[in-house]
Amino acid sequence: MKLTLLGSLGNIGRLTVPALVKAGHEVTVITTNPKRQTAIKAIGAIPAVGSMTDEQFLTTEFTGADAVYLMLSGNAGTDLLAAAKTQAQIFRRAITAAHVHNVVDLSSVGADGGPDVGSLYAYHLIEDELRKLSDVNLAFVRPVGFYSNLYANLPTIRTQHAIFANIPATVQRAWADPRDIAATIVPLLEATPAGQTVHYVVSDRFSGEQLATALRSALALPDLKYIEISDEQYNINLLDQGVPKQIAASFVQMSTAQRQPEKFYADLKQHNPIYGKIKLADFVHEFTAAYNNPADKKRPQPWPKERRNSCF
Repeated sequence: MKLTLLGSLGNIGRLTVPALVKAGHEVTVITTNPKRQTAIKAIGAIPAVGSMTDEQFLTTEFTGADAVYLMLSGNAGTDLLAAAKTQAQIFRRAITAAHVHNVVDLSSVGADGGPDVGSLYAYHLIEDELRKLSDVNLAFVRPVGFYSNLYANLPTIRTQHAIFANIPATVQRAWADPRDIAATIVPLLEATPAGQTVHYVVSDRFSGEQLATALRSALALPDLKYIEISDEQYNINLLDQGVPKQIAASFVQMSTAQRQPEKFYADLKQHNPIYGKIKLADFVHEFTAAYNNPADKKRPQPWPKERRNSCF
């Protein structure tokens, strides 16, 4: 099969691309960074340097593909929802012009919701636009929050022995690992189900207190605490990290939605989510390695210019 994938060799691409090449497929990988070409070629894939906002470029790269993989990446600027809507229109027009019949789109939990889910509403807008396509098999992959989000707690765990969040310690949240997400995406690209389908991915569920309890033991920090902060405090923290005001507000709104898990995960429960292999204990093992190595690449960066996870 000829496959074209967005996302370069990021969290998902570094796992899906080698798997697809190994399976014998001809894989084209779209990247904005010319320096990634060598690494892409080393895997056995074909690099294509360009922007996902370039409709003609996408049309050219999509043409002849048996299946296409879409995802958001890059800096959305200050208006996340407007950028998502524009990008979705570009995707739809390029897919139509290239006569693509199979599409796998990396969406997110919350894509079924309205503006009340904050930043996640961007995925609702993208799905809505893609659903306008005719004669195209669409598989929407909706992971829950990425484990990698939790690395943002490293600085305060090191300096204050505390995890700060504006979600109560007892609220059960669902998390996903890129390995489990990739394991879902690969077969969907190889055989995209007919029609429009939704595929949730969950690795594990746990509360903030359960996370803190696991880390207390693993990090040998018996005084490690999970501290609930106000929405106002969370918003200030985001602004201090350089997050644009409008996007910071949408992040806070997203957290507010997650304080009601029964409502937030209602659609997930109705779609028989795929439960992966990477559990809390596995993540804690990797988090501990990062904690013990301050130079680890997983240490948190200023707010992401790349889309690193489904819940931003």
